[in-house]
Amino acid sequence: MHPDRRKELLPLVRPAGLAPVLEALHDKLAVYGVPKGSITIETPEASDALEDLIGKRVPPGKGVRVAEVDRLVRERTPFASLEEAVEVYRGAPIVRPKEERERVRAAREKAVRRCFALLPGLGLSPGAFARVVSWLREAEPSLRAACGRWGEDTLVDAVSAVARAFDRMPERNGPIVYLAELATHVARDAHAFDPGQPGHTLLFRALEYHYPATARREKRGSAEWKANLLSEAGIARDPVSVRVDTFGLAGDTAYLQALREAALTRSINLDDFQRIGSTLKAWDGVAFVVENPTVFMALVAWVREFFVVEKHPTLICTNGNLNMADKAVLGALCARGAHLFYAGDFDVRGAQIAADVLERYAGAASPWRMAAADYRDAIGEGCKTFDPAALQRIARHFPDLIAEMSARRQAAHHESLIAKLKEDVQRFVTRGETPPRGGDGPAPYPRYGTQPVH
Repeated sequence: MHPDRRKELLPLVRPAGLAPVLEALHDKLAVYGVPKGSITIETPEASDALEDLIGKRVPPGKGVRVAEVDRLVRERTPFASLEEAVEVYRGAPIVRPKEERERVRAAREKAVRRCFALLPGLGLSPGAFARVVSWLREAEPSLRAACGRWGEDTLVDAVSAVARAFDRMPERNGPIVYLAELATHVARDAHAFDPGQPGHTLLFRALEYHYPATARREKRGSAEWKANLLSEAGIARDPVSVRVDTFGLAGDTAYLQALREAALTRSINLDDFQRIGSTLKAWDGVAFVVENPTVFMALVAWVREFFVVEKHPTLICTNGNLNMADKAVLGALCARGAHLFYAGDFDVRGAQIAADVLERYAGAASPWRMAAADYRDAIGEGCKTFDPAALQRIARHFPDLIAEMSARRQAAHHESLIAKLKEDVQRFVTRGETPPRGGDGPAPYPRYGTQPVH
């Protein structure tokens, strides 16, 4: 409609009492698409206003057919139809649900097509391109919904940032990437992946898709869930918020030698690692790694009491799931010839962490006191039960142990084995004997393979 014509007709539909009548008429036209159904006149003001418009009085509380109102508007007013009168009053075309749904659907489809179309122009590596495309295909329904919340341009910008982030994610054991620096590079905004931002939502959806096993370990959306996914992708939030606890590190620098002589534990964050990581070594090429800080400190206290500093073995505590600092330090030790012996709890989470260690440091890591016999020794009163189905993915790493745990469905903790862990460390320190390497092995504890002390 021409603006001059609307300006001419607008006074006819401006009376305050007419507003609820026109809104009710709009709703009927929107639902049926044609003048159909009826409305009820609620107040005397509405009755008077409608009479002034169409020349017919409808008493309050009485109904009138929409088709009759349309006929009288055509016959007795300058409006070409009731629809035109309603549109002049509202200042916009009538919104019909079916048409609106189709408009929204078309807009969302267009936004999704743009998300796919932008990828070739980003210069992604073939690997990153394939990973992003596979995620987008799976995520199409959620992308359509996100378009409704954020709008097309915001959605496309967020997908572009996530795609470019995948292009810069390090390979396993690659250089550390910090989240804010990554966001700055891929979106020119250090806060693009902050909570509440579209980029944050899409980044974690993409990581969840590509690392489903990691995503299943913690409650979806929790801080631990997010930290695990970022760590799996090689991304750290910052240089200081994650750490790995160490004792008995070796190395050629004055700092490491002084640390060792003082028999101190040392928490290493990513900033520390950037400075000293290349110099780290494990004493006599072996690091005993535990999940539990209680076990770690029990071993540290025992070693301090019974061994001279020159014989202190290297002990590492991951404090649960491997974070970026854990991975950095363990990777550095393996790179300089160390073999890791890992001890964790006998529950779903503990077994999964152990499996991660064996996979990540294949050939340089072995389970420590994680055989079926050790599990039986560790079971005590009040241990929680678990669903054995959650263990099947990692059964290849510990076939005998997983079979035993699946049969008993009962968790157990490594604190119960501290005395035996001490015996193992003592054998290594005094005789150079390590636990079995490479898995459960055919021989149960306490039979050991002998490794010479260098």
